[in-house]
Amino acid sequence: MSVSKSLFTNSIVPSHFRVLYNPIIQTNNVSDIIILNKDFVNTLKTIEEFYVRNMANKKYEEIPNSYDKYVTLYFILYKVLERTIDPNLKLLFKITQEALVGAMNSYIIYGNNLFLKLENNNLQNKINDVLSSKNEKVVELANATGQLNITKSFKLAAVFNNYILIYGLPQYGVGFDPVKIAFLVDLLKKKGIDPYK
Repeated sequence: MSVSKSLFTNSIVPSHFRVLYNPIIQTNNVSDIIILNKDFVNTLKTIEEFYVRNMANKKYEEIPNSYDKYVTLYFILYKVLERTIDPNLKLLFKITQEALVGAMNSYIIYGNNLFLKLENNNLQNKINDVLSSKNEKVVELANATGQLNITKSFKLAAVFNNYILIYGLPQYGVGFDPVKIAFLVDLLKKKGIDPYK
């Protein structure tokens, strides 16, 4: 006869079997020293909500980019895995840990892919400039008369240019998405580019 503690009701129930909703079991010979307390459940919820769900929904920009937070979550799972005896729970916690790693890898790969697209676009623009004879200057020596036009032009910061290239121009009155801007700022800084220049 063994005793299990329910994850949902917190009650202690005598049982001969281990079930998913009562996984913490103590027997006379073997005990799973797994602390499924409120803090650990919150850790699992954080991983699912901010990392795994965003990866599954292809919202890579919304995956947190704090390496310290990632390491903290990974270490918590590592410590729980060390103390887990039940192979079924161990498998579930290992899947959670690997999903966390996968989410961070997705964030990095997505960022690198976007940066390569931007670099490719810049190179294509340079090739088009060369092929369109933009760099040629015609000099006339004859006197000419005519009108003079003055135009004023401006250049957007790199983060906004890249935003428009990737996501398109925002609708009138909506503005730039701050989550996507923050993602691009982080990406450009990692590549050594001043995002506001």
